[in-house]
Amino acid sequence: MRLPLLLSLNLLLLSWQAACAQSADDYFHGGAQSYITNNITGARQAVDAGLATYPDDIKLKKLDELLNQQNQQNQQSQQNQKQQQQSKQNQSQQRQQQRQDQQAHNQSSKEKDKQQQEQDQQAKSDGKQSDEKQADQTGQTQEAKAREMSPEQAKRLLDAQKGDEQFLQLKPKSPPESPNKPTKDW
Repeated sequence: MRLPLLLSLNLLLLSWQAACAQSADDYFHGGAQSYITNNITGARQAVDAGLATYPDDIKLKKLDELLNQQNQQNQQSQQNQKQQQQSKQNQSQQRQQQRQDQQAHNQSSKEKDKQQQEQDQQAKSDGKQSDEKQADQTGQTQEAKAREMSPEQAKRLLDAQKGDEQFLQLKPKSPPESPNKPTKDW
């Protein structure tokens, strides 16, 4: 009685293993289906399981190569994206630095302008005091200097006058009236 029971259990176990065991084509088709539906991790698992059972199967090896290529392309695209992000960050940092430099330059030029104005005002006040003392001696030379223009001032003056110019408008000459022509007196 034990022997028939043991035999029936063995047959049942063999039939179950046969039902559970997959062929290389089954692993390939499962992996290919996962790859097509963009389930790369599922495809990788199916191919790895198939290669563990059938290491010499050509279809599984080709699908494995395809998955490896896909993985390499994904890594390269991720690296490219990281590089692009870094270059964008670098560009934005450079723009910020340029703005800061420009602002600093503007502030320093404003400070220089203020200092120059203060020096000019101080020079004017000092000049007024010295002018009063030397008014008789330099009166004529200062008037001559005041009359002189720099080339830039002369150009600006001429450009300003250019808009005000009017061209001489010529009227067509009508035929002269003859002196012998009688005038009507009614």
